[in-house]
Amino acid sequence: MKIQLPISKSIANRILLLQAIHGDPLMRVSSDMPDDVIVLHDALQKIRDTFGTPEHRISPPWREGLEVGLKNSGTALRFLQVHLDKCYPGEPITLTGDERLMERDGKPTSQTTSARILHGEDIPVEPGESPYITMSRRLLSMYQPSMADSIELDWSSAAFWYEYVAIHGGELVLEGLQKSELQGDNEVAQLYSRYFGVLTSYQPQGVKIFQSTVPVKKQPVTIDFERIPDLYPAVALTCERLGIPLQATGTSRLRFKESNRLTAVRLHEVRNDHRMAMSLMCADFPVSIEEQACIVKSYPAFVPQHIVPRKGINDDNMGKKHALSKLIRAAVSEYVWLHDDDVIVPPAASVVPSVLYGEPYAKADLIILPLRMESEHTKPSLLERLQIAEYAAIQQLTVESAQQGRAVMCSGANLIVRRRVWLECEPSLHPEIPSGDDMFLLEAAKRGGYRISVLDDPGYTAIVRPVTTWRAFFRQRMRWAGKAPRYTDPDIRRCGMYIVAANVLQIICPLVLLVKFPIEYRLVTRREPSVKWDDALLLELLYPWYILVCLVGGLFRQQRW
Repeated sequence: MKIQLPISKSIANRILLLQAIHGDPLMRVSSDMPDDVIVLHDALQKIRDTFGTPEHRISPPWREGLEVGLKNSGTALRFLQVHLDKCYPGEPITLTGDERLMERDGKPTSQTTSARILHGEDIPVEPGESPYITMSRRLLSMYQPSMADSIELDWSSAAFWYEYVAIHGGELVLEGLQKSELQGDNEVAQLYSRYFGVLTSYQPQGVKIFQSTVPVKKQPVTIDFERIPDLYPAVALTCERLGIPLQATGTSRLRFKESNRLTAVRLHEVRNDHRMAMSLMCADFPVSIEEQACIVKSYPAFVPQHIVPRKGINDDNMGKKHALSKLIRAAVSEYVWLHDDDVIVPPAASVVPSVLYGEPYAKADLIILPLRMESEHTKPSLLERLQIAEYAAIQQLTVESAQQGRAVMCSGANLIVRRRVWLECEPSLHPEIPSGDDMFLLEAAKRGGYRISVLDDPGYTAIVRPVTTWRAFFRQRMRWAGKAPRYTDPDIRRCGMYIVAANVLQIICPLVLLVKFPIEYRLVTRREPSVKWDDALLLELLYPWYILVCLVGGLFRQQRW
């Protein structure tokens, strides 16, 4: 699975400060960037708009104070304290922020030193200096405004995925991440290889991380966090989950971060600390949706996902519904995104779908997502083409009925559901029937008055493959039909009765085809414009007989997992 990482906020913030110092245009920011970067950008822009650039300062006609809010951004606070002293001395500018920010001690930090270096102070290199100070020296020596166009991805954010793989196993590709000479937190790759059996492979498309086949030793480890303090939460919780005693040194500054991270790790508390929230979630500790809000500080698109091996979902030999229950009960996120084992998952599945936190989807309990059937062959067979046409009609009916507030279909191959809602609906999923969890879930959600929405977007569309033999085709359709007598939802029953009645009528009076075909062909081509009319017509001619065979066969066929 591919994971998207944010840009390095340490690099981005230093480039922003250099741009402000030199009077260059500030880099553009967007909502997918770390909030720390947006906070510093907006503060620098506000100061520039009021007092001009350092080289061309202006005095506003009024002498009232300018208040600049920094939320809980320690970097912005340290950088601006130096920046105002160097470039805007005497100006009535007040820096404010959250309560925790105002509690920060006034001692010089690596950020203070970095800001002084970026402003041109000649500060001697000291043995063992912070990697962030070294980063500042290098960025100063190579600075040009266009640097903002190619900022490295963030190695400190990669730490949470190393933690995840160490605890859960599996493999991930951190897309676009590359080796770095600037970021000290790239040491995470070496740490997790040495102590936790997570290996790193550098590839053109990014960094692949995966668990070694060699068992991890449970012997005590000693790690100095003086130069890598941001890795402490992920490493400490990894050790806890794996039962590895940790002797941590160089942790004195951890008390003065967004939270007292020594205490927060020990008590498994978020405390409005973005790194605590992410490291706790990756270690499967509960983090409420309200507590997750602080994650935007550094990684707006973050979400830990249970990466289930393609084999083994039914390792208890008790059926799909048992496996789903087991996995969903183990999840800690507010939402669960379901995919069948044999689908090609949507591009949006590798990150938190930001759509879940905007209108109208933030209020939805069940979000129906689209599917698209594609053949693996350049020239699909007749059977495959007929399935593609049929699937297009089914999907268009799924989307349109849901958009009208009368959903009649959904598929567990691509579905987002609020975890709490799934658990509340679980008793209605008919555990005695080996499939149908999706349709029974839809019925239960409608019956319970839960909010249902549909997101018809290519970025959220999963790809399914047609079956390749007639035998497999009829077995699949009979399994679908065999669940029909258990449906109780009025919309679903009416839709099913209409389809059966229309096709029976076509058998009795073939001229009905003249009315049915244009209507249903338009339904198909709205979803899949590439379907040819002759394939659709052949499907229309065969469909009534196919419906009868599936219904009769499904009613008498015994279903087994």
